[in-house]
Amino acid sequence: MSKKKRTRLIIGIILVALSLPSITPMLMELAYKLEMNIRYDIDELNSDYAGAPDDTNYNGNIIRASHVETGEPYLDGWDDLVHPSDIRLTVNGETVETLENYPVQLLQYEDLAVEGLDRYNSAITYWTVEDKFTDQDFFAITILQNGYNTTAHGDGEVMPGYVSTEDREFKLIKIAKDGNVSEELFTFANKSKLQTQLITEDFSGPIHYYLPPGYYYPSLLYPLLYPWITTIVGIVLIAINFPTSAINRRRTKAIPTN
Repeated sequence: MSKKKRTRLIIGIILVALSLPSITPMLMELAYKLEMNIRYDIDELNSDYAGAPDDTNYNGNIIRASHVETGEPYLDGWDDLVHPSDIRLTVNGETVETLENYPVQLLQYEDLAVEGLDRYNSAITYWTVEDKFTDQDFFAITILQNGYNTTAHGDGEVMPGYVSTEDREFKLIKIAKDGNVSEELFTFANKSKLQTQLITEDFSGPIHYYLPPGYYYPSLLYPLLYPWITTIVGIVLIAINFPTSAINRRRTKAIPTN
C-alpha cells in the first residue's frame, strides 16, 4: 500500500470513528420511525385544533370528556386563561377516569374562546391506532399525570409546577373495538415504542425514542456536515483505499500448490 492510500485510509477510519456516537442514534431513530409507519396507522384527534370534539364515536363506543370547575381561573405558564376543574372521562356512559384540579383552558390570545379537546391543554390527548398486521386496533387516551399545572412567571424564572419532559409520567387508557377498557402506566424514561407515538410533541420540539426529547436539526453544520457528510466521506475513503489487493495476495500465497 502506498503512503497516500494509507493516509487516506487512516483519515476515513478517523472520520467514521468520530461520527459514530452521533450518527448511530440518528440511524436507529430513522429505523424506528420506518418500523412504526409500516406497522401502524396512528391519528391524533387533538391535532385538528379547530376545536376537536371532546366526545367521539369509536366503533359504536361513545368516549367523552367533561369537566366541572373547582376553583378560580388563573394565567398558566404561557399566559393563557385556565380554570382548575375536575375532568371526567367516560366510555359508553361509565366513568373510567376522574382527574382532579386539571387546568381547562378558557381563552387563547386573551379573547379567543377555546373549544373541544383544545380546552385540556394537551394534558389529555385522543388517538386512533390501527395495527396493520393484526386486528388489535384500539382507541387511546393519553393522560399527562404530572407537569400539567403551571402558572405565569417572570422572565428568566422557572415556571411553578413545571416538570421536564424526561421526568413526566403518563397513563394510557385503551378502548378496544369491542368496548373493553384497559390501562397502562409509563414514564418518559421507560416507554415502549408504541407508547412513544402516543405522546404529543412538546412545545420545545418532537418526541423521540432513541434521540433526546426536543432534538432537532439546528444548522447545516450539524448534522449535515457532521455526522452525515463526515460518515459518508469516511466510508468512501475506507472503501477506496482498503488494501484488498494486498489481502488477496496473502491469500494466494497461503494456498499450497500441487
